Amino acid sequence: MHSKVHASRIEACIEVWSSILKENLKTRESIRKRLKETYARNSIEPFRGRSRINLFDKELITLYLVGKYGLGLDESEIPLKAFKKEIKLEKVVEDIVNGASAKDSLKKHFNKINENIIFRVLRLVLTKILLGWEEEDLLVKIFKSFEKDFPKYEKNFKSFVRFYVALRIAEKIVKKEIRNRLEKEALKHSLCLKFGMPKNAPSDDFIRDLAINVFNGEEHEVNSVLAFPESENIELKV
Repeated sequence: MHSKVHASRIEACIEVWSSILKENLKTRESIRKRLKETYARNSIEPFRGRSRINLFDKELITLYLVGKYGLGLDESEIPLKAFKKEIKLEKVVEDIVNGASAKDSLKKHFNKINENIIFRVLRLVLTKILLGWEEEDLLVKIFKSFEKDFPKYEKNFKSFVRFYVALRIAEKIVKKEIRNRLEKEALKHSLCLKFGMPKNAPSDDFIRDLAINVFNGEEHEVNSVLAFPESENIELKV
């Protein structure tokens, strides 16, 4: 079950799906445009880190997942050409879960391997976790499979972990599951350890940005949990 923190996002996606089905929207461009318009009208930001490149194309992952898992739409109701990429991303995840290597699965479904596809796969699993349709252990498994097969993207993998940790902490602050600085630091440390990157924690400023702008948290409530000002920060030393 998804959290109230995500209710407005899911409701916006349901509205877009209503348009897709009623107006028979079939192209990726038209669906992406409708998603962007709907988010803007409801003051919703896509799931994001610091980068804003191709945000609404990436956010089609959220729309796809809400359609498939939230509304229970089947293949006859989902515009398969428009969501061809997202369907393939899911197949890559399924292959890796069933023992295939990340490299082989990407070649099988995309006929090519690049940084964009790798991080779209990770984003799909991340989004399923945020919306309550997947467990965090799957993301760790998929992440480590990519990390093993593609060491040249080490810097990008570190950025992804910072993004994921910041997103999860921001979400839990807004959900009031993290109530103070010590709990925030403890979760930050444990999540980084899960990914084997204990010294790769995101900054409090990054967490604050996501909590306020992506999850619509109240600024004063977010600041009461985060170290603010910086000189008062409590950090667990590794």
